[in-house]
Amino acid sequence: MTMTQRARRGVTLTANPAQGVRIERDGSLETTHAGRFALPLSITHDGALLGVGRLVLTYDSAADLHAELGRLLAESIPPTTPDERSETT
Repeated sequence: MTMTQRARRGVTLTANPAQGVRIERDGSLETTHAGRFALPLSITHDGALLGVGRLVLTYDSAADLHAELGRLLAESIPPTTPDERSETT
C-alpha cells in the first residue's frame, strides 16, 4: 500500500506498538541446515500477535543488507563540529 492509499484510507504510520500492523525482530539470528541466515520475526496487529515467521537470507542477500544498513547508520551519525571534538594532541 502506498502512502497515498494509506492517506485515502485514513491509515497513518505510528511508533505506537499497539496500533497498526507491525513486523518486529523476535529473537537471535539463526542458521539453517542449508547455511542460510534466518531472522525470527513476529507479526502483530493493534498489539495482538498474528503469527511468527523467519526471514531467510542467502549469504549474498545478507551481505547486501549489511552493507545497506551500514551505509544508513553512517549517514545518520551527525558530523562532529570543531568545538565538540576532544582537545587531545
